[in-house]
Amino acid sequence: MIANPDQRGLRDQLKVLLVEALRLEGVKPEDIGDSEALFAPNNRLGLDSLSALELLSAIEFKFDVVFPNDGSAKEHFESIATLAAFLDSTRG
Repeated sequence: MIANPDQRGLRDQLKVLLVEALRLEGVKPEDIGDSEALFAPNNRLGLDSLSALELLSAIEFKFDVVFPNDGSAKEHFESIATLAAFLDSTRG
C-alpha cells in the first residue's frame, strides 16, 4: 500500500502509540516504516497476537473507533499505512 501524504500526522501518531502502548524498548517511532509489516513472522518489532490485542485496544481508546467484529480487522493491522487508512475512513 502506498502511503497517503495527507495521513502523515496520523501515521506519526500511530507510531508513537505503537511504541508507547506496547512498551517497545529501543524502538523509535520515526524508525518504523509506514509500509513495514507489523505482524509478519520474524518481524523486527517482535509483535505477536497479544501485541495486536493491546494495540487494537489502545487505538480504539485513543481514536474513539471500534474495529469491525467480522474478522476484517486483521487486514487493517498489516502496517502503519493500513491502520491510518482505516482510521481516516472512519472520519467523516
